[in-house]
Amino acid sequence: MAAEPRNRPPPAESSALPGADDIHPRARTSSGESEILRGPEHLLITVPEAASLLRVGKRTVWRLMADPQSGFPERKHIRGRTLLVREDVLAFLGLRTSQ
Repeated sequence: MAAEPRNRPPPAESSALPGADDIHPRARTSSGESEILRGPEHLLITVPEAASLLRVGKRTVWRLMADPQSGFPERKHIRGRTLLVREDVLAFLGLRTSQ
């Protein structure tokens, strides 16, 4: 059974641990990847996330990517994953909603 709240010891203070903010090592990425992934203007999203933004199915996104006449943004392949630039997908959505 769970202990009563009044019987529990007080939580440890986070400031009591020396260097608590520095316990995780920095991610090691090549300079090219950090360039692509840095900043909100280069936010990359997956195909399911793009489908959710466009309010269509994942298969529809794949079909749009396969059709050169659709005007859908170019995809990027990073570490075996297909990613899209979020701003480009939103721009495509703006083009589609204005027609």
